Amino acid sequence: MKKSLTILFLASALILLAGCQTAPEAQTGLSLKDVARQALKDPDAFIPYTAEDLYDLTGISPDNYTEAVFLRDQDTLSGREAIMIRAKNADAARAAKEALERYLSQRKEETRDYLPNAYHLLSDAKVESSGLTVSLIIQ
Repeated sequence: MKKSLTILFLASALILLAGCQTAPEAQTGLSLKDVARQALKDPDAFIPYTAEDLYDLTGISPDNYTEAVFLRDQDTLSGREAIMIRAKNADAARAAKEALERYLSQRKEETRDYLPNAYHLLSDAKVESSGLTVSLIIQ
């Protein structure tokens, strides 16, 4: 009986620990759009782009995520943008992170000699992931 209680306690503790490792937006129930708007300075200056645009620019297919947000500043030369993906599984999250890292590298190359302010923003940016959520916030 004591061994059963110990196993039950350990299993409960593992479940609680696993729950604590979920992304903050999953815990609060916020959509990625809401999370992105909270993360951005002056979110009303951003324009939403489509899943097709996201696929064309990054190669991340809608088949690999359950939710995505792609926002760009109205001033497209500013370099400010936000991309957040909630992947369907761990493999899709890894692939999305790699795709966003390639995309960020490409954007830096495009702006290096022509848009120094945008290049500076892009150089400070990094792709982050938490569980199945992958994000790139440039501001």
